Amino acid sequence: MKPPVFWILVLIVMNIGAQPATAPGSPPQAPVPAAPAASELAALEQFLGLSDAELVQMEQVIARIRAMTPAQRAAMRDQIAAFRRLPEPQREQIRMGWGWMPPEIQAGWREMMQTATPERHAEIQAKMQSLGPEEKMRYRRELVEAYLKAKAAKK
Repeated sequence: MKPPVFWILVLIVMNIGAQPATAPGSPPQAPVPAAPAASELAALEQFLGLSDAELVQMEQVIARIRAMTPAQRAAMRDQIAAFRRLPEPQREQIRMGWGWMPPEIQAGWREMMQTATPERHAEIQAKMQSLGPEEKMRYRRELVEAYLKAKAAKK
């Protein structure tokens, strides 16, 4: 089982912070070959097992982290800490993309997708792939609420 990309990024960020800094105005020094630590070898082994798509995803996440201001990074750390304090069932719901949606909405989504035509199913999935996490949750909820409203009107 491959570790989630997030944890690999944590390893990268920790490793970047461990790199020695050069004094301002001094010429960059050539890297000194050194025997990699056991943790670096383990991380490297994990990277070698990733697909090109996963590596591209990591590059995109790293670029977003680099573009963050210190305040944004602090806010992200706070969000991660809050996530870790959640009970495991709630963390699992968030990992699955459901966030804090009630079970009725989740059940409605399953029912709606099972009754959808293949064309409608593909249309919904394509739209979902183009959205960010927040928009995806909002779109999903809107679709389910409309479905449940139409279903109740038929009764």
